Amino acid sequence: MIGAWRANDALRASAFFAPDGSYHESGREPIAGRAAIAEHFTRFFRDGPAWRFEVDRVIAAGDEAAVSYVFAVKGDGSAWHERAGCAWIRLRGGLVELWREYHG
Repeated sequence: MIGAWRANDALRASAFFAPDGSYHESGREPIAGRAAIAEHFTRFFRDGPAWRFEVDRVIAAGDEAAVSYVFAVKGDGSAWHERAGCAWIRLRGGLVELWREYHG
């Protein structure tokens, strides 16, 4: 999924989610359903700022995982604004049932 995000490929990124999966960014309302997630990713990749996403560590056990990362958006000029975060991921049948983010 991370590779699809980095390629700005909303359809491929959303295909990792279960049809009734949920994507929940920290501080925002959850987005429910693969179609709605695809629309959200499409808008962000098309209209959002330049960004990057670097994974620090993945800890997985069975159908659950935690991912620590650094997310950055490009501000005015050449400055990047970074923030650390963590995502809790729950899988069902090999697809993402829940992606929930927390920022520190």
